[in-house]
Amino acid sequence: MSEKPEVIIIRETPLESWIADMSSVACFVALIGIGIALGSNAMQWVGAILGFLTIISRAARAAKDNRMTIEQARKRLDEIEAEG
Repeated sequence: MSEKPEVIIIRETPLESWIADMSSVACFVALIGIGIALGSNAMQWVGAILGFLTIISRAARAAKDNRMTIEQARKRLDEIEAEG
Protein backbone atom coordinates (compact mmCIF):
# COMPACT_ATOMS: atom_id res chain seq x y z
CA MET A 1 0.00 0.00 0.00
CA SER A 2 1.25 3.46 -0.76
CA GLU A 3 2.20 5.96 1.93
CA LYS A 4 -0.51 8.40 0.81
CA PRO A 5 -4.09 7.78 1.94
CA GLU A 6 -6.19 6.00 -0.63
CA VAL A 7 -9.85 6.34 -1.52
CA ILE A 8 -12.13 3.73 -3.07
CA ILE A 9 -15.04 4.89 -5.24
CA ILE A 10 -17.67 2.31 -6.02
CA ARG A 11 -20.24 3.43 -8.54
CA GLU A 12 -23.13 1.01 -8.64
CA THR A 13 -26.85 1.45 -9.13
CA PRO A 14 -29.26 -0.01 -6.58
CA LEU A 15 -30.41 -2.55 -9.17
CA GLU A 16 -26.84 -3.71 -9.84
CA SER A 17 -26.29 -4.02 -6.12
CA TRP A 18 -29.44 -6.10 -5.66
CA ILE A 19 -28.51 -8.36 -8.56
CA ALA A 20 -25.03 -8.99 -7.15
CA ASP A 21 -26.43 -9.67 -3.68
CA MET A 22 -29.12 -12.01 -4.97
CA SER A 23 -26.61 -13.99 -7.03
CA SER A 24 -24.53 -14.52 -3.89
CA VAL A 25 -27.58 -15.70 -1.96
CA ALA A 26 -28.59 -17.95 -4.87
CA CYS A 27 -25.10 -19.51 -4.84
CA PHE A 28 -25.41 -20.34 -1.15
CA VAL A 29 -28.99 -21.60 -1.41
CA ALA A 30 -28.37 -23.69 -4.52
CA LEU A 31 -25.21 -25.43 -3.37
CA ILE A 32 -26.17 -25.90 0.26
CA GLY A 33 -29.79 -26.71 -0.66
CA ILE A 34 -28.70 -29.49 -3.01
CA GLY A 35 -26.58 -30.92 -0.20
CA ILE A 36 -29.55 -30.83 2.17
CA ALA A 37 -31.84 -32.39 -0.45
CA LEU A 38 -29.36 -35.19 -1.07
CA GLY A 39 -28.56 -35.60 2.62
CA SER A 40 -24.89 -34.91 1.95
CA ASN A 41 -22.94 -33.03 4.60
CA ALA A 42 -19.95 -32.85 2.25
CA MET A 43 -22.02 -31.06 -0.41
CA GLN A 44 -23.30 -28.61 2.19
CA TRP A 45 -19.75 -27.79 3.29
CA VAL A 46 -18.54 -27.45 -0.30
CA GLY A 47 -21.43 -25.07 -1.00
CA ALA A 48 -20.62 -22.97 2.07
CA ILE A 49 -16.91 -22.83 1.26
CA LEU A 50 -17.52 -21.89 -2.40
CA GLY A 51 -20.02 -19.24 -1.34
CA PHE A 52 -17.55 -17.67 1.08
CA LEU A 53 -14.78 -17.77 -1.52
CA THR A 54 -17.10 -16.02 -3.98
CA ILE A 55 -17.82 -13.23 -1.50
CA ILE A 56 -14.13 -12.84 -0.63
CA SER A 57 -13.09 -12.70 -4.30
CA ARG A 58 -15.74 -10.06 -5.11
CA ALA A 59 -14.62 -7.92 -2.18
CA ALA A 60 -10.95 -8.25 -3.12
CA ARG A 61 -11.68 -7.35 -6.75
CA ALA A 62 -13.71 -4.29 -5.74
CA ALA A 63 -10.97 -3.06 -3.42
CA LYS A 64 -8.16 -3.70 -5.90
CA ASP A 65 -9.74 -2.23 -9.03
CA ASN A 66 -10.90 1.06 -7.51
CA ARG A 67 -7.99 2.27 -5.38
CA MET A 68 -6.77 5.78 -6.06
CA THR A 69 -5.15 8.68 -4.32
CA ILE A 70 -7.22 11.55 -2.94
CA GLU A 71 -6.28 13.73 -5.91
CA GLN A 72 -7.31 11.02 -8.38
CA ALA A 73 -10.56 10.51 -6.45
CA ARG A 74 -11.37 14.24 -6.61
CA LYS A 75 -10.77 14.22 -10.36
CA ARG A 76 -12.92 11.10 -10.81
CA LEU A 77 -15.72 12.55 -8.67
CA ASP A 78 -15.65 15.72 -10.77
CA GLU A 79 -15.95 13.57 -13.93
CA ILE A 80 -18.89 11.65 -12.46
CA GLU A 81 -20.58 14.89 -11.42
CA ALA A 82 -20.10 16.36 -14.91
CA GLU A 83 -21.68 13.24 -16.48
CA GLY A 84 -24.80 13.52 -14.30
